[in-house]
Amino acid sequence: INSDVAFIFSNQRKLEVQGKKLQVETAKFAKQTAQWVTVVEGFNNTLKELGDIENWAGMIENDMKAISLTLEEIHKSEAFM
Repeated sequence: INSDVAFIFSNQRKLEVQGKKLQVETAKFAKQTAQWVTVVEGFNNTLKELGDIENWAGMIENDMKAISLTLEEIHKSEAFM
């Protein structure tokens, strides 16, 4: 009976050690996961900003085309005068 109790006690100690290691590893994993989330959020925000810049550039391009066409029309009408 004593050997059974010693065996159970030994197993309990092993489980406690493994449980503590698991807690430490889980905390490390949670910290690493939080860091990855921060990186991904930053990447996502950068992509949004690039989309905003692309939109802005497209609007400027359209404005420049409109100005160019207007100037061409003005030039043509002055040529007929």
